[in-house]
Amino acid sequence: MPLPHPPRAAVITGLGVVSPLGSGAPAFWDGLVAGRTAVAPITAFPAADLEPRNAAEVRDVPADDPDRAGTFALRAAGEALAHADLDGVGRGRMGVALGTTLGGMRLFERWMAREPMPPPEHVPYYAPAVRLARTLGCRGPVATPQLACASGTHAIALAAGWVRQGRADVVLAGGTDFLCRFVVAGFNCLRATAERARPFDVTRRGLVLGEGAAIVVVEEAGHAARRGARLLARLAGVGCAADATHMTAPDREGGGATRALLAALDDAGLTPAAVDFVSAHGTGTPYNDAMEAVALARVFGAGRVPVNSIKGA
Repeated sequence: MPLPHPPRAAVITGLGVVSPLGSGAPAFWDGLVAGRTAVAPITAFPAADLEPRNAAEVRDVPADDPDRAGTFALRAAGEALAHADLDGVGRGRMGVALGTTLGGMRLFERWMAREPMPPPEHVPYYAPAVRLARTLGCRGPVATPQLACASGTHAIALAAGWVRQGRADVVLAGGTDFLCRFVVAGFNCLRATAERARPFDVTRRGLVLGEGAAIVVVEEAGHAARRGARLLARLAGVGCAADATHMTAPDREGGGATRALLAALDDAGLTPAAVDFVSAHGTGTPYNDAMEAVALARVFGAGRVPVNSIKGA
């Protein structure tokens, strides 16, 4: 039986994707279910001094675009708005919550290379979110969560909060990042990268970096109902927590992940038995995957719920 919508419930009415597997949600999904991979030798910058030299790149956006992350986000947002049939809806109470790790990092790359500097609006980490709001005319709240790998997911949680609190009726929420030489070289020096990502595999050795954007339309349920929108999902609950144990390594016992899972279930008013599937972080690194497995077993019981990570693509 569908759960009743509480006052100011948050639902999802549209989505958009720009990915190395293909731009557009259908192309992305088709690539996933077909088992295709977009991992290939890096072409965006010289990588001869890196080992391994593989990554997943978006090929249909110029490598010299001064704001690739912003361009990815604009494309994904355009698809999401069209999917939600919001093109003619006013933007006065539409917000933007766009997570990113790198944002305007291209500025620093150009500065180090003594190249011409990009326009000022492309500089800060929050540049993609501001560009999105300005271009689309969004007049609601705008924020840029920066929580490394959790940035995009936290942006969706933030959007749900805005909708529930009445701060916005519609929020474009998700994440965007571009393949940055600085970060690729950093993970390479840490020996945390691999030729191929193998999440939860016994032979996993490390992660493979990539780029792209994914944005969903988070909308207040009543607002969506009044305009006859098609509901893709309901954001029943969200949960956030921090390990605060090490600068780069997760809590080996999965403490933060466990607390976040339990908080999300509590927010939704559900028990672990109600969960049928988990889409995991699954980086393919030895410590992260082991930590996630511990947390999932704690909350759901070992082997009860199917778990998957799409990072193998």
